[in-house]
Amino acid sequence: MALKAQIVANWVYIGPREEGLRVMAPVLALNPPVTNIQVVPWNKLVATAAGGADALLCQKNSSRNTWWANLRNLPSSTFQASFDELNNFYTLYPEARGTTISVETFPNQAMAAVPDDDSAYPWRDALGHIQIGVATESGNAAGDPAAEAGNSLARRLRDSWAATSGYPELSVYVNYARGDEKLRQRYGSRKLPRLAALKKKWDPRNVFAYNNVLPMEYRE
Repeated sequence: MALKAQIVANWVYIGPREEGLRVMAPVLALNPPVTNIQVVPWNKLVATAAGGADALLCQKNSSRNTWWANLRNLPSSTFQASFDELNNFYTLYPEARGTTISVETFPNQAMAAVPDDDSAYPWRDALGHIQIGVATESGNAAGDPAAEAGNSLARRLRDSWAATSGYPELSVYVNYARGDEKLRQRYGSRKLPRLAALKKKWDPRNVFAYNNVLPMEYRE
């Protein structure tokens, strides 16, 4: 069982415990084999969520690499195919069993209610995000066969999720971008002309040039 992929769900309800339990009743009725229900203050949420996964991401002497895509659809067939691929990967590379596939969703009613032209954010209709997190026990991914195989797996899975995401191509929340995406896949092609004009006006010396750099002119 330890070598097999497993499904772990983390649910967050902002409100009183009793209300949260009522909302979660259909999930709890499935009788999951393990449950851990906690009430925590807001400033402890990130450290507590997903069984304290935040601390696991910062372990020393381990390699971490993440691949993301936006989701407008959540197709069960892609879930199943990804689950099967991950199981096979664990069998071939048991030292990389820390590799995970995470589906991150938030209520998006308020975000979707804002007109698209009101801000630079291009993905207001997204239901969530998929993350393929490659994790190995090597402190250096360079030359590590498990890390290389994990990145190959992650690239395939990201492509498959992008193909069924409901978007015409790969798209990603800019703070989750790894750097190999096209500019339009991070900022949205309809937003880039205005963003480029603002960049040219307010940052002509390209001071803000470290990450996800905007151009001063944009043509598709």
